[in-house]
Amino acid sequence: MHEDLGTLLNKGYGTWKRNMIIAVPFILDLMATILFSIFAITLFVMVFVLPEIASSTVADNVPPEVYLGILSSLLKENLLLFIIGTVFILMLFLLIGSFFEAGAIGMCRLALISGDTSIGQMWSSARHHALNLLFAKTLVGLIIVAGVIFIVPGVVISGGLETLESNPTSTGSILIGLGTLFWFLYAMIVGILLFFVEYALVVDDLDPISALEKSIEFFKNNIGGVIAIIGIIVFISLTLEIVGSAISSVEALADIWSLAYLFVSLFVVRPLTTIWITRMYMDRTGKKLYSFDMYAFE
Repeated sequence: MHEDLGTLLNKGYGTWKRNMIIAVPFILDLMATILFSIFAITLFVMVFVLPEIASSTVADNVPPEVYLGILSSLLKENLLLFIIGTVFILMLFLLIGSFFEAGAIGMCRLALISGDTSIGQMWSSARHHALNLLFAKTLVGLIIVAGVIFIVPGVVISGGLETLESNPTSTGSILIGLGTLFWFLYAMIVGILLFFVEYALVVDDLDPISALEKSIEFFKNNIGGVIAIIGIIVFISLTLEIVGSAISSVEALADIWSLAYLFVSLFVVRPLTTIWITRMYMDRTGKKLYSFDMYAFE
């Protein structure tokens, strides 16, 4: 008999209070992403922008539009190299995210099994699962991108996306609009079906394909629970956005809210929701969990 949602949320909260160290992989993820973003931007400027400016005879007082034109021309001349570089950079970003997400889920798994977790578990889980998680995320992304097929009929009939502006009531434009709607619904369904891919992969030590299959199987066996936990996470996110919009409307509080939101997201929301999701997966796949009663009131 699996836990009801209230028990799961309560015990997950207890695990989070006892193991706030689970915030570490999310903090490191943010730091690594910022540092790598700076590196990627610097590399782009050094490879594409500086050589062109250095070889250009454009005067210093020329408007920025001229430099933008030069940059646009440069990108067109090196389009293939730019695309390859962009895909490579995106994959590295995805690898960074996968590395620390695998570490976080591994920490949650240990905390739910033994009551406590460690930074060592983060590194161990991250090293072991990062590449498989990267491949799994790539597969999920490709499955979602495949939904572009829904807008192809409209594009073919209209002769291009420009029709949306020039003749928005034409048959092609209507088909493109409907195709976009179907693509959104398709992506949402795929996202729900494959919501537990990362957790299945790390907790059960599965390969990417098996993790996708396990996530679909888990959803079919726990439709209500999966939709409920996703709904709770969406509700928390929307609540933070609404509160943030209200607070940010006061100029003096905008910067304070930005810092507060970052703190709440890194130290509370992301670790806590990861624990909840991991606990639901482990509980409903028959894993033995640490007895909450042993530390509920410590």
